[in-house]
Amino acid sequence: MALGPKILDRKLRLALDQRQREGRLIQPASPSEVQGTIDFGSNDTLSLSSSGALSGAFLRQLEKHPDFMVGSSSTRVFEGTRQYLEDIERDLAIFYNAENAMVFGSGFDANVAIWSVISQPEDIVIFDELMHACARQGMKNGRAKAVPFVHNDCASLRNCLENARERNRGIAEGKQVVFICFESVYSMDGDEAPIHEIIQAASESLPLGNYVLVIDEAHSNGLVGPNGSGLIHQYGLEGKFTIRVQTCGKALGASGGVVLCNNTIKQTLLNYPGNVIFTTAPSFVTVAAIRAAYELLASEDGERRRARLQHNIKFTYWTLTNHPQWEEAKDRGIIRLPTETGWHSRAFSSAIFALVTQPGKARSLAKPLQQAKFWVNAVEFPIVPRNLDRVRLMIHADNTEEQIGAVVQLIMRWAMGQMESETTMNSDRMARL
Repeated sequence: MALGPKILDRKLRLALDQRQREGRLIQPASPSEVQGTIDFGSNDTLSLSSSGALSGAFLRQLEKHPDFMVGSSSTRVFEGTRQYLEDIERDLAIFYNAENAMVFGSGFDANVAIWSVISQPEDIVIFDELMHACARQGMKNGRAKAVPFVHNDCASLRNCLENARERNRGIAEGKQVVFICFESVYSMDGDEAPIHEIIQAASESLPLGNYVLVIDEAHSNGLVGPNGSGLIHQYGLEGKFTIRVQTCGKALGASGGVVLCNNTIKQTLLNYPGNVIFTTAPSFVTVAAIRAAYELLASEDGERRRARLQHNIKFTYWTLTNHPQWEEAKDRGIIRLPTETGWHSRAFSSAIFALVTQPGKARSLAKPLQQAKFWVNAVEFPIVPRNLDRVRLMIHADNTEEQIGAVVQLIMRWAMGQMESETTMNSDRMARL
């Protein structure tokens, strides 16, 4: 018998055992653990999927097309670009006020495709350091140099842009392109990018205009803007962004990704990325769910859900930050919320609450919430930076005020317990002295 499989298994097991010793082995919850819990963990923030609204709309799509074929049967570069796919891309371009649109199997696939092929040699990609892993993966595959700037820091962005201009003659002369890449809302902190300030930094640092703005709207798509069309449409900035990425697996409750771009970029995305050419095209079933979700977004029910979600988000902020022990717990470093400042004045707030704990404590906060049948997720390194463990609390349109209040009470009960333990330990330490 060949030794190769045994050697491979031993090497992989050593790596997994090391990760387990460090307390960061990823072990997904089983369906039985999640079943029957109240959702404070998923990205289904409009509750389109969990409520059954999307299922009903999806079935209506199937009824309209009784002769549908389950699979697309081929890659897009052969006969996989079927009429239903062309129709949804045309309609999405109109929905987002874009020249063209291209549907992918996921937002991850969309970003990998973009950054693998769009930037050219001698171009530079300057990206927010907290950009999602899919964009980073694409940049690794691409041919342009990629440079991070400090998260949401326009001074850092300006410094990167000026360095690119001063050290690269092609950029200084306007012959090469600087791509500026960031997200509208960040998935692990829930904070919004300073979009207008980034546009200003780009135009002032590169006065010849040889830059391309690219934004990923994964966590604002569906939640803000006309019919839920995102922050860029809300601000009327469609003309400023050459590429916009929207995902269908977050607020829309379905799956898939959409790239909004011009005709040349779409043609490039059909011709070069391996994950487009060598994979099966999105099927009718996938596209039917996407169309159903967008019809719900544009309906009165979609508008009500967006309004109810924003109400629930503000209620969560108010209930948490007005708890009698919140300030003490925050001051003592037990727990903090990066998006707390200014929440009262925001017209739009993300549904993501990043409850940052002391290192190694996120799971101990998640456990009592899960035991009380409120599902949340603990997030640790390497998904987030080292020593910035957190519980990612997601608010949904169908959460009730009673449920939110109960979750906040459990969070603060845990925080008070941590403070009591810390006080006891300090007293014992002083006694020994």
